[in-house]
Amino acid sequence: MRKFSVLLSDTMNNTMVQVFGESASELIYTLMERQAALKREEVGEKIEAFHAYVKKLVGSEIAQVILTAGLKGLCAELRREYEEVEKYLSFLEDLYEIKLRLLALPQRREKSVGD
Repeated sequence: MRKFSVLLSDTMNNTMVQVFGESASELIYTLMERQAALKREEVGEKIEAFHAYVKKLVGSEIAQVILTAGLKGLCAELRREYEEVEKYLSFLEDLYEIKLRLLALPQRREKSVGD
């Protein structure tokens, strides 16, 4: 599972691209790095600074839309990752159950031979 801050950074980046497009998002990130010393990869760790910069750049209403959409996207991504982990754990549980059955077979055979 990816770190939460990485997930948040990726989700906010996807939101920025959806709202502004690829080239405008790149421009915003370039300006943000130069003017606010905030890199794209740091957005997840410094979400307040990211929000403040976007608010300064495009206004509070659009910044709030970006933040809200990003957080909704994050929830969807976390749910997807949780479901993947849940499937993996279920798979491991099934394998463990099969292993127990296979281990029990030789013991049953030994008992039936000895009886």
